[in-house]
Amino acid sequence: MPAFVNSPFQKAQLLQKGVPAYLVGSFSQQVGNTRLALINDAIATNVATITATLINGPLPAAGSLLSIINSTNSSAAFNVNRVPITSVAYNSTTGVVTIVFPLTAADQTATADGGTVVVEPAEVGETVSGNYTSQAVLVQAPDGDSQFTLPLSVQAGAGVTAMTATLQVAIKAQPNEWTNTTTVVTKTGATTYTAGPVVQATLQRGYLYRLAITAVTGSDLVVAKIG
Repeated sequence: MPAFVNSPFQKAQLLQKGVPAYLVGSFSQQVGNTRLALINDAIATNVATITATLINGPLPAAGSLLSIINSTNSSAAFNVNRVPITSVAYNSTTGVVTIVFPLTAADQTATADGGTVVVEPAEVGETVSGNYTSQAVLVQAPDGDSQFTLPLSVQAGAGVTAMTATLQVAIKAQPNEWTNTTTVVTKTGATTYTAGPVVQATLQRGYLYRLAITAVTGSDLVVAKIG
């Protein structure tokens, strides 16, 4: 999602029940999983290459998440779970897809195999460095008490070694109204957090919320969502 802009041309997202709203990064709810049948596989210097027949779903893309079950080659080393894909090639004549992904295992020449392959679309992160404020979201809660709790997730790649992400609130989306809440995610290393990456945020119905990311050390992709 684009960063916050003080402009009438940028409208706040409406948070819908059961559908996460992305404050940083994005995810397409319209792209489904892809199912393939494994044909053969190989490993060379910790890089795996498989070929598979496309059964249904969209053509996989680099960055999507690969899972395989029921493979038997290399002591079932190819049975992986949600590994990011490095590259994809598709032969439209044969319907065969070639997928490359990282896999730490002994080298193996291309060998016939069988199994089921599922590829899931991945979240798309945004590069964050320095200070950043996200697009706003309007929280529409169910009837009941004025306060309620929702999960907030802020995750950054290993290139970001320090970061503070603070949820802010406003009645109207204008610069002089944004105020910090007590909901904070704090990253203190490549993979470590002192708060988060998932925390619970206590919100008020009918108010606008956005994320302010400050004290960033390093640079990498960030995905933040509330729902």
